Amino acid sequence: MDIQSNIADFLEPEFLLDFAYNGEEGLKLASKNDYDVIVLDLNLPKLDGVEVCRRYKDEAGLQAPILILTARDTLDDKEEGFTAGADDYLTKPFALRELKMRIDAMAKRPKVLNSTELHYGELVFDPHQQTLSGKVASRRLNNMEADILKWLIQEAPNPLLSSTITYRIWGDEPPVSGALRTHIYNLRRILSNVQSSASQVVRIETDRARGYRLVLDDNS
Repeated sequence: MDIQSNIADFLEPEFLLDFAYNGEEGLKLASKNDYDVIVLDLNLPKLDGVEVCRRYKDEAGLQAPILILTARDTLDDKEEGFTAGADDYLTKPFALRELKMRIDAMAKRPKVLNSTELHYGELVFDPHQQTLSGKVASRRLNNMEADILKWLIQEAPNPLLSSTITYRIWGDEPPVSGALRTHIYNLRRILSNVQSSASQVVRIETDRARGYRLVLDDNS
């Protein structure tokens, strides 16, 4: 709690603050209130900061920028935070003046309106209905297929690490080898079924060093 007390003492003269002491409470506050900036610690009980960030970015309507505070400073840790939707990253220990400067800068950014549908090429994906529509047909995806496709679209055209996808789905208890490849195979088959080979074709490419990514082939 010491870090929260220090932040509160430093920021309260200029900002109106809310605090949550676990991830579940933080997600509820973030979802029902209109904040200018969300400062999010990754090491939270009940629901960790990465999951709070991901669910907020998936579910909230008008979205505030998120600044992550963490002692985790590896490149993989930072990539996980940014992939979940973080806008900035501050590693502990940090100077409170730097925290305030970053908050001031982020508060000037326009908020993002979360769109229901995701578009890539000529594909339209509704993550709430879990439907994928192309030029030829529409298909309903299962939960894992829908999650994987959503993450790939959000990252496109950049690759998404296989380890990141695996952790998001199964956490610390990954399944036997080959489960992720099976879901990718099914998604590739569905993409082929809903698209016309004569138009822009979206496909999943395997990046052997980094995982999977969406690519767009223009056949017109």
